[in-house]
Amino acid sequence: MTKITQKALSSIKSLPSVWKWSYAGDDLIANVSYDLFTSSKAGGDPEYEIMIWVGALGGAGPISATGSPIATVTLAGNSWKLYNGKNGQMNVFSFVAEKQINSFNGDLMEFVKEVTGKHGMPSSQILTSVGAGTEPFSGSKAKLSVTEYSLSMS
Repeated sequence: MTKITQKALSSIKSLPSVWKWSYAGDDLIANVSYDLFTSSKAGGDPEYEIMIWVGALGGAGPISATGSPIATVTLAGNSWKLYNGKNGQMNVFSFVAEKQINSFNGDLMEFVKEVTGKHGMPSSQILTSVGAGTEPFSGSKAKLSVTEYSLSMS
């Protein structure tokens, strides 16, 4: 997780990030994704989660209320399918890249603005944390290698 100053989404201008990665393992079903959590108050329990899947390996799929995308969008120079569903109390928006992106370079605020502007997420939500990593669901010898990673906020 990246330590960030907790700010309302509406007051964040940009979240530029670079992430270069590769994955090795046997019979892997996993994701490689950014994970942004928000709450209606600083330090509060997460209410929304925005996942940005730069990799869906072995048929891994996102949380979805219907199993179908609610939109297909082009953000940060790539095409994404957007899914929505609940995980406990959290409303989860998952952007899944149509093609694996091993070298991501983009502004994560493009994704935030998509869900706040068009899909009902309040821009008054406070960004409480941003992470990047993997969830290996099955397989063995999973190894995520990162050769470059940066994230900043303005």
